[in-house]
Amino acid sequence: MEQNTRYAARPLKLGRNGRTPRTLRNRLASAPMERNYGTTDGRITEQYIDYLVTRAKAGLGMVTTEATYVRADGKGRTHQLGLHTDEMIPGLRKLSDALHREGALAAVELNHGGRTAQAAVSGYKNLAPSPVACEVAGGEVPRELTIEECHELVEAYAHAARRAVKAGFDVINIHGAHGYLIHQFMSPLTNHRTDEFAAPEHFMSLVIDAVRAAVPDTVVGMRVSVVEGPADGISAEQQVAIIAKAHLEHLDFLDISAGSYEAGEWIVQSGEWKPGILADYAKAYLQFGLPLGMAGRLNSPEIIEDVLREGTCDFVSLARAVHADPAFVGGVLRDERYRPCIACNVCIDNLGLGQVTCTVNPAVGRSRVPVPTPTVREGSRVVVVGAGPAGLTAARELAEAGAKVIVLDDGARPGGQFSLAERMKSTPDFHRFAEWSAEENARLGIDVRLGSRVDLENLPGLVRSMDTDAVVLATGGLRPEATFTGGDAANVLDVRDWLAAHLEVLETGSDDGVNLWEAVTIWGADSVAMSVADTLADRGTAVLLIGPQEVIAPESGRRAKILAVPRLEANPLVRIRPGSTIEEYDGGRVRISGPGLPPGGEWLDAPGPLLVSRSVVPLEGTVPPDVRDAELSRGAGVPVTLAGTVVDQTPAIASNAVKSGYDAAQRIAFLLAAEVISDNELSLNGAQS
Repeated sequence: MEQNTRYAARPLKLGRNGRTPRTLRNRLASAPMERNYGTTDGRITEQYIDYLVTRAKAGLGMVTTEATYVRADGKGRTHQLGLHTDEMIPGLRKLSDALHREGALAAVELNHGGRTAQAAVSGYKNLAPSPVACEVAGGEVPRELTIEECHELVEAYAHAARRAVKAGFDVINIHGAHGYLIHQFMSPLTNHRTDEFAAPEHFMSLVIDAVRAAVPDTVVGMRVSVVEGPADGISAEQQVAIIAKAHLEHLDFLDISAGSYEAGEWIVQSGEWKPGILADYAKAYLQFGLPLGMAGRLNSPEIIEDVLREGTCDFVSLARAVHADPAFVGGVLRDERYRPCIACNVCIDNLGLGQVTCTVNPAVGRSRVPVPTPTVREGSRVVVVGAGPAGLTAARELAEAGAKVIVLDDGARPGGQFSLAERMKSTPDFHRFAEWSAEENARLGIDVRLGSRVDLENLPGLVRSMDTDAVVLATGGLRPEATFTGGDAANVLDVRDWLAAHLEVLETGSDDGVNLWEAVTIWGADSVAMSVADTLADRGTAVLLIGPQEVIAPESGRRAKILAVPRLEANPLVRIRPGSTIEEYDGGRVRISGPGLPPGGEWLDAPGPLLVSRSVVPLEGTVPPDVRDAELSRGAGVPVTLAGTVVDQTPAIASNAVKSGYDAAQRIAFLLAAEVISDNELSLNGAQS
């Protein structure tokens, strides 16, 4: 498709009723994705500016800040951006000026957390339409707003809008979605008032009026959840009726999203849900005659072009896709290469922990402006041992830096954990990483040699035989071993080895139309065990899931398991015994111990193979990375570094594996970029990590 025929590349004017219009150079906008890149007092940082400007350089038509609080008691995140005082203006002016230099419109989303804001974060008692706690956010019961306080909050939005214009923003987006304050006034779950603010549209309309009066010539829009999510919340039809009563004449666009804190699966959708999930809801909003933006699983150029060509919306709001790679913009506009989002939701799950990172893009959200990997000396050769996510990431980064890279792996296919996860019900988009990695290997000339077992105890021999200048060990850590007594060893298997041996059957879950596994027992309740249990149970296999963990997949965030865990708990084929340890296995039964069980434990029927997760294998203590790498380097005679989540004592999830591979590549590249490496400089002490 030629660029000038792409709907995504067409300019779009926003602004009506005599207001000065602003023109988006294309139909692509960044969504107001929260990132925790600000300071604790709400100021923007160099890291945040660099992040947003990088995406403007990639070609976005409009770049939007995260939900930015209008008053201090509406702050919901420790490092959220604020527009609550004039002191915020200079930093945000620096941002808007930089965005304008790259040709993008600068937009800000105005928000107040209401019941979702917690005193532990904001330092203020939270306020809301009614005293209904938000358990997901922390459970603090808010104080009910008086009528006077409702009007004061309306003015807080207006004051923030004035500051936004002083800071150089072209567009203001009022956050009326996701269960925040404006949405709380709309919902019957959170608004139990009997005064004038009982009407679900009243507070919203007052905010719209006040913002318009404060910035009469600025483009103003509003974000709306097309469905709240909970069964007794606002339905899709009710939401349309509420918006129909709003003062839409003062708006220049609507931007539709979905969900609330009690239905987080709608805010940031799982990879299980179809792309363009909100397209069917969008049709009802075309009646209002306003330009319409849309979010919701817009993760490929094809789906974006479809919804724009069909007139479903006028522009798209992109979050995870451009977080994973700014080059996604070029992919949409010009068919350029980009690193795909895999909908793992590590980004949103990190929001409650710290900076928002990304599984497939290890350069974002790590407390600094990314440091480029330096170009290595011409002719540099590096061997990477392991073709899992850590090894593939390290190989790509070093090849981009100019090294000749050989990857050795004893498996039948590259990808490691990703190649297994892509067959699971809850992670169907993981195949996109494997496919992209294969394309990158071909583009960069990375030599991947499968079926190549490496004896790591003979590193000097490996170095001599491969004539390499450096080695990255990315073997993925320990294999599980049975920690209980008894049982048939042939029937006790590493869950990853078992998956690898049955990948083809897992495509359909059956053999000649008959379910291949009537039952399995899984020892360990980490995220891998959760995914395997969920996938097999969905296909009719009876599952006994036993884990020392008190909850399923504790290393995963809420959104990563928001669909899988409830399915497991509701499935009659699944038995779950958390907080339990297997003490003995006799081939068909297990004896478990744990709190509340008799001193001798309890015997359970455990049919099928017994699959052991690595989460139940005690990790051996490790020395610090610099000492560890130095010892390996001295023994091998060239720089050697380890990459892998188990080695680094971090949770064994794909996101950490990718980050460790990236860091290992940077350590090696900084050494190979030096003019001379002396015998005394073989350790990686002081290398960039």
